[in-house]
Amino acid sequence: MKRVYSALIAFAFVFTSCTKEANCIEGTIQWGGEPAVDGLGWYFQSDEFTKPVKLKNLSSTYQVDDLAVSACLVKTDEKYQCFCAEPLDVYSIETIRKR
Repeated sequence: MKRVYSALIAFAFVFTSCTKEANCIEGTIQWGGEPAVDGLGWYFQSDEFTKPVKLKNLSSTYQVDDLAVSACLVKTDEKYQCFCAEPLDVYSIETIRKR
């Protein structure tokens, strides 16, 4: 019976250790202009990042320019194509709250 429990625990550990880890940081939500006319739309700005990042699932509740937030973000494999030097990274929001 101990072997069954040990195997289940090891199995759970392997699958949970492979998930991407959330990066919890403080920053601001910014409006970068209408994407249809080469703007960035809503993005997240923080001292932790060298450039703005796009947020995949930003609720309309948080679409307020210069809104200070604390957010836990997970980097996706997606890139946001813009008229920038290079495409922006896209992050998924795990948790977000106003500061």
